Amino acid sequence: MNKKDSTLHEPAPGLRLMLILCALAVVSLLYVPLPILPQLARNFHLAPGMAAGVMSAFGLAYAIGFMVFGPLSDRLGRRRVMVWGLFALALISAAITWADSVPLLIAGRALQGFAAATFPPVVIAYLAERGTPRQRTWGVAWISTAFLSAGLLGQIYGATVAGRWGLGVAMLPMAVVYACTAMALFMTPPDVRLASSRPSAWLAGYRPLGSLLADARLWRVYGPALLLLMCFVTFYMALDTHAGAALRAQGITPLIVRAVALPAFLVPLAVAVVMPRLGAPHMITIGLCTATAGLGLCAWAGSEYLHGLLAASVLFVTGIGISVPSLIARVAGLADASVRGLAVALYTFVLFVGASLGPWLAQSTAHWPLAHTLSLLTALLGAAALYVFTGRNVAASSMKSA
Repeated sequence: MNKKDSTLHEPAPGLRLMLILCALAVVSLLYVPLPILPQLARNFHLAPGMAAGVMSAFGLAYAIGFMVFGPLSDRLGRRRVMVWGLFALALISAAITWADSVPLLIAGRALQGFAAATFPPVVIAYLAERGTPRQRTWGVAWISTAFLSAGLLGQIYGATVAGRWGLGVAMLPMAVVYACTAMALFMTPPDVRLASSRPSAWLAGYRPLGSLLADARLWRVYGPALLLLMCFVTFYMALDTHAGAALRAQGITPLIVRAVALPAFLVPLAVAVVMPRLGAPHMITIGLCTATAGLGLCAWAGSEYLHGLLAASVLFVTGIGISVPSLIARVAGLADASVRGLAVALYTFVLFVGASLGPWLAQSTAHWPLAHTLSLLTALLGAAALYVFTGRNVAASSMKSA
C-alpha cells in the first residue's frame, strides 16, 4: 500500500466473503424477473411487452444511480455509501412483497435499482484500494466472478424461487443478505481519512468528469466495456430466437444453454493469478481476442452445428470473463484515488448501458440469419480488440520517444 492508502481500513477475510456474496445478490436483481415475465404478465393482466417494464424500470434507475453514488463515495467514503445504500435496498426489497399493482411494482423496482446502484461501483473501488496488491487483485477478481455469475444464477434463482412462490417472496432472502452486509460494514472501524460532508464538496466530485472523458487511455477501457455486455446479451437472445426451438427439440433448455458456459464465469480467478505478470493492458487484449475468436466460431457453426455452437460459446464467455476484471483493474490503476469512485462508476455505467442496448440490437437483427447476427457481433468485438491493441502500441511508442 502507498502512504495515502495506509489510512484506509483493511477489510477482514470474512467481510470480503460477505461483500462477494452481496455482489452476487445485488446484480442478480437485474436478472431474477427475466424467466418469470410471462407469469408476471398473467398475474397483473399485462401484455408481454408491458411486463418487460419491470426490467426496464430497474435497469434505468440502476444505470443512473451509478453516476450518483460512485462520485458520492469519493466524498462521503465508500463504507458510508454502501452501508446506507444496502440498508435502503433491504427495506425496499422486502417491501416489494406487498406490491399488488403494476404502478407499485414498477415504482418499487425503480427504487430498488437506484438503491442497488450504491453497491457495484463502490465495492469495486473499495476493494481496489485496500490491502496488499495481491489482495486487491483477488478482491476485484472475486467481485467480477460474482457480477458475471449473476447473469446465470440470478435467472436460475428467479425460475426456481420466484417462479414458484412469486417475485416478492424471492426478494426476502436477498434482503437478508443486504441487511447483514450493511451491518457488517457498519461495525468495521471508519477510515482515518474522512471525507467532506458539505454539499459543495459532493458536487465537486463531478468536476473531474471532463478530464476522465478526455483521457484517451480510459476511452480504450470504456469503449470495449460498452460492447462487452451488449454482445453478451445479444448473443443469448439471438440464440433463443433462432435456435431455441431446435435446441429444445434435443432436450436443451435456455437455462442449460447458459449453464454450459458456467465454468467460464470462474475465469476471473485465473486472471488474478496471471495479471500481476502480464499486466491489465495485455489481459484486456487477450480477453477481447478470445471473445472474438469464440464468436467467430459460433458464427461459423450457426444453426446447423448446434453442439459446436455451444462449445464455442464457452470460449466466447471465457473471453468476457478475462476482459471484465482486466478492464476494472485498468480503470482502478489509471484513476487517481480521489476520483476512483467516479472513474469506476463511469465504467459500470457504460457497461450496463451496453447491456441495455443488447435487447435492442437483438430485436433489430431478429430478421437476420443467426450466422449474420453473430458475424456482426464478431466484427464489433474484433474492432474493440484492434482499438485496444493499437492503443498499446501508441503508448509504447510514446514511452520510447520520451
